[in-house]
Amino acid sequence: MKDKVPMIMSISTMEDIKKLKNSPTVKYLNLDIQKPDLEVIYYLIENGEKYSYSDMLDGKKDYIYVSYEIFKSSQLLMLDIINNIPTNLTEIEIARYLYIKLGRTVGYDINVLPDKNETFNLKTINTIHNIWGSLNNLKGTNVSFAKTYLYLCRIMEIDCQLITVSKLGYLKNQLTINGKTILTDITQDIPFIQGGFKTKYFLGYNDIIELDKKIGYIKDTYNEEKIEEALKGIDYNKTNIVKEILLKTQNIINASDIKPIELGILYDIIFKKFCPNYDISINNLFINDIYNTKEHFILISYDNRYYSYNYTRASFVELSYDEIIKNLETKKIGIYLNEQIPKININNEKLYN
Repeated sequence: MKDKVPMIMSISTMEDIKKLKNSPTVKYLNLDIQKPDLEVIYYLIENGEKYSYSDMLDGKKDYIYVSYEIFKSSQLLMLDIINNIPTNLTEIEIARYLYIKLGRTVGYDINVLPDKNETFNLKTINTIHNIWGSLNNLKGTNVSFAKTYLYLCRIMEIDCQLITVSKLGYLKNQLTINGKTILTDITQDIPFIQGGFKTKYFLGYNDIIELDKKIGYIKDTYNEEKIEEALKGIDYNKTNIVKEILLKTQNIINASDIKPIELGILYDIIFKKFCPNYDISINNLFINDIYNTKEHFILISYDNRYYSYNYTRASFVELSYDEIIKNLETKKIGIYLNEQIPKININNEKLYN
């Protein structure tokens, strides 16, 4: 019987790279994200075109691999984040900077949520579970977000750990800096980061305004305070009050840089605060593009009026009832599962996702 030839190899140090050079059958690499070695990373960026990439943590290999092209582009993006860290930051300020930068870069993908989809593209789901695949797509999952933050921190020699906080395997990050333990949850904080709000899940450091100015997160104050000022004198007796709120706030939060799930979460917060007695609905729909992939968008409904954010125009636009129905019937747009849009009959199966 012939000896099995190795096809998978774990890489932590340049000694492993030396072994790799003498292992011509290896096609798949698991890169240690808990003890990253920049010399190894730069070597693979320059010389790793023959391999596919996944991560390794505490000696446990992941088996979701991405191509060299995806690895290289995403690794360069991470190195760009690292190389642009402002000078003279303390360790906690660097950790906060990386947290904010990652939160601004990625967003959650509604197309991987089982309660919103009847079918899945397994290739896409697997790709965004991989940290380099997630950054390549600018979309990810709790697993890839938490692992990416750990990886960035470890490159900067910050003590960061993954901790599991639920039976379903939900991950958070735990930092230890100057003997102090700090619990963070990048997944939950992404909407607040993209909106320029105070974060909620970087315990002990969510609203230290001078720190956030220093790292470039905010210029003067957080955006929820700017929204408060902008809406202070609004006339709630106006017929199209929702449209006025949307137009007054879209530039404050820079909506064009916020992904759909996160945009919906932020406006749910805004409406609950400023219009608590108004029956405003925010629903998730999608455009069927030429590649038969779902381009997610949100639909905001109130008093027989419908609004959606148009990323091309960089503004909220009003949609007519007839326009929505026509596009649903022709399947140019679809509705994600478990969405109930006021005044629009979606009981007909042809309108479902």
